[in-house]
Amino acid sequence: MDLWEIIVILVAANAVAVTIMLALRRRLAAESHFRDSQLAAGVLAVTGTVYAVLVGFVFLLAFQSYETARSSSQDEAVAAIGLFHIAEQLPPTDRDVLQGDVVCYARSVINLEWPAMGGQRSSPLVEDWASQAARNFERARLRGAVASGAEQSWFTATDALQRGRRGRLAEASNFVPAAIWLLLIAAGAVVIGYVFLFADRRERRLPQWVMITSATTAVTASLLMVAYLNHPFGNHEGSIQPSAMRDSLQTMERERSQAPIAASSRCDATGRPIT
Repeated sequence: MDLWEIIVILVAANAVAVTIMLALRRRLAAESHFRDSQLAAGVLAVTGTVYAVLVGFVFLLAFQSYETARSSSQDEAVAAIGLFHIAEQLPPTDRDVLQGDVVCYARSVINLEWPAMGGQRSSPLVEDWASQAARNFERARLRGAVASGAEQSWFTATDALQRGRRGRLAEASNFVPAAIWLLLIAAGAVVIGYVFLFADRRERRLPQWVMITSATTAVTASLLMVAYLNHPFGNHEGSIQPSAMRDSLQTMERERSQAPIAASSRCDATGRPIT
């Protein structure tokens, strides 16, 4: 959700709320709905507090999900460059093949899977490159004392790569279920609806405008904040971008270009296989 969309939603919600408040003022008799306004204000305070606690709890869980997605993305990028460097211990032919698999994996994550996660999907090509790297490592000719250490390091880094990807994909789906959204919206509507009962023709318009816009802004902003954290990936401002994987890819491509004999790429710039 972009900034301009947030502003439009806030303005529209407040415009509707103010219009309803003015309509209620015109239809009311001289007296207010409440004989004891202090008691009514106390009930509103309790209702608002309960709603704030409910939103705060959901916000905390959504924020933790957002941070988990960011952390998983960084762990995956670190594991990718780790695999690239582990492949340097292998014979040149095997090294070039495995490093090519890792580079293509990173490209496909950045260019294919990241946009797909905005729609809560994954890219099968990313899984294909990971599986291909695993198969090629099994075929690699490991010899000498280096073989045991390289094999253990490769499996450890591969496990970290898969954990990072699984964590990233898990958080790409909506964290807040529909039932929770229904409860949040219903509770917010109750809070705003209760404020409407304070419409009073005897009061000046400005204080009542401020009262209803304050409640509407607080409720709407709370829902927008949860919705924002509920979609960590996408093209909106503040979404998690593949910056860590992009940095790893730049490092890998730079090191490959500096090799005495540059290895040919097995995929295009987006990570799709070259046939």
